[in-house]
Amino acid sequence: MKILILGPFPIENKGLNGQSIANKTLLEGLKKNYSVDFINTAKDLKSINKKEQGKFKICKFLMIIIGLIKEILKILLCKYDVIYMTPGQSLLGFMRFTPYMIVAFLKNTPCYIHIHGGYFRKMYNSQSKIIKQILTFFLRRITGVIVLGNSLRYMFKDLVDNDKIFICENGVEDNIIATKIDIEKKVKKFKNTRKRRIIYLSNLMKEKGILDLLKVTEYFTSSELELHLAGGIEDEIKDEVFFFLNKYPDKIKYHGIVQNEFKKKLLLQSDIFVLPTYYSNEGQPISILEAYVTGCSVITTNQGGIQDIFIDGVNGVLCEAHNVNSIHNGINKLFMDEKYIEHNYYYGLNFFSSKKFIKRIENIIINSN
Repeated sequence: MKILILGPFPIENKGLNGQSIANKTLLEGLKKNYSVDFINTAKDLKSINKKEQGKFKICKFLMIIIGLIKEILKILLCKYDVIYMTPGQSLLGFMRFTPYMIVAFLKNTPCYIHIHGGYFRKMYNSQSKIIKQILTFFLRRITGVIVLGNSLRYMFKDLVDNDKIFICENGVEDNIIATKIDIEKKVKKFKNTRKRRIIYLSNLMKEKGILDLLKVTEYFTSSELELHLAGGIEDEIKDEVFFFLNKYPDKIKYHGIVQNEFKKKLLLQSDIFVLPTYYSNEGQPISILEAYVTGCSVITTNQGGIQDIFIDGVNGVLCEAHNVNSIHNGINKLFMDEKYIEHNYYYGLNFFSSKKFIKRIENIIINSN
């Protein structure tokens, strides 16, 4: 069995997102049992400005075309049993994968696309009739579409046959998952301290709710709360973010882009994970799953596919998007509540380990053929 994975993978010293992390996790897992090639479609990760996503840039376009020719030749010359790809959700982000799909169709190779977000249907509905027909042409011919949760199946209703829509929740890299001893220590520390460490682990974007969370810190003293931020900063809000960092150096700490052991350490040292997102492209944030497997309670919204992995009062507190008071009330509710530490840890361990994630993909793209 020979598999080709097509999609963005992490690039050293560049911005990270859940899609690239998931692809890396899948590649490492499948290589243990199969012959796996990959093509990294991440050509330009210099900016995390949402306004730039899906826009045409001549330099980026030329770079993609040159790489595309080489990659098409690779697919034509190699015999793959299945092709798995993770296209973007913008029109250009999806269309740039269509040449690979055409080659797969011509070679009669099973081809699956995995959409890491909840924006695709909105994008589709906003297109002209002819563009919709082009998109439908490709969707009707692929072997299957994978979405992150049951709540996101609607994105492909009437576009793809129901039995060709598959569900696969995300997974967490093994090196992030805490040990049982780590969790026992965390419970003990939680009981013995009153100061709470809050963590925001995602790109610092306005639509991810970071500015709302920063405003919440003004309700607390530095002896009550410490906020830790990790991720790249969206260009258009850098001034506002650094205003808070400079104003409250004892209360707000920024760590940049974090990975591996340092990410795990930050999460283990934190009590409450907060992601008050209203990001239009939101799917199923891996950062929430990382918070679970390190024993954090969670405050988040029902944006995108979050409702498939988060239940209010079970995993933490549901907050209202773009509502500072709602986030503040959520933190107060969780301030002294230790029950989520062990509950979220075992929930994450049982459902969202990399092993479970890889097995779900394996069952779809290999065992269903």
